[in-house]
Amino acid sequence: MAILGLLTRALSIRVLLSQGLLLLGLLALAGCAGRLTPPEAPVAPVPVYLLDHGHHASLVLPRREGGVVRYSYGEWRWYVEGERHALAGISALLWPTASGLGRGEHAALSVEADLRRLAPEGVEVVYPLVAEEARVVALKRRLDAYFEVPGVTPVYSEEFDLSFVPYPRAYWLTHQSNLVTARWLRSLGVEVRGIPWLSNWRLEAPPHHGIYQNGMRDQR
Repeated sequence: MAILGLLTRALSIRVLLSQGLLLLGLLALAGCAGRLTPPEAPVAPVPVYLLDHGHHASLVLPRREGGVVRYSYGEWRWYVEGERHALAGISALLWPTASGLGRGEHAALSVEADLRRLAPEGVEVVYPLVAEEARVVALKRRLDAYFEVPGVTPVYSEEFDLSFVPYPRAYWLTHQSNLVTARWLRSLGVEVRGIPWLSNWRLEAPPHHGIYQNGMRDQR
């Protein structure tokens, strides 16, 4: 019994130390920002938009047939099943858990002023960017392919107005929503420096397409 007590105490101390280190890491990351530099002069530029929702981000791309489509990546239980308690959040960070890719298509929406209507969870800042059309088409094709896997049925979330499908790579500390969004931006030719782990973004060199340097904050 004495040995069991010592083991229990040692395990408790280890858990507390892990949580303390995680907290320190999050505090350090809170000061980190993803500094965005759009491509200099795309041959065939098209508008793309990064939406900052406060703690996570999503990406809006134009559709060739008109309108836009929004993509968001996240932990399956948190976004799809609605498990938002502390244990679910900690487990999603400390070890790999199931993830999902969300997509929302809006055929009739294309103007910048309407972008906030895309996200029921709210939008704090809209970052308008530009990218090469060929890169946008390639990224959209790659993401859409997950929705065309045989036997996969998308799960609609009214809370986010997105349909989610399972994503093959697990969600956790080094592969969470904002880091995945940063990878998408890099595939579009946008340079992303820093670690936007807590959805901290900064537009450093806006392209010549009427872009606001620090994004457009919600004035409501």
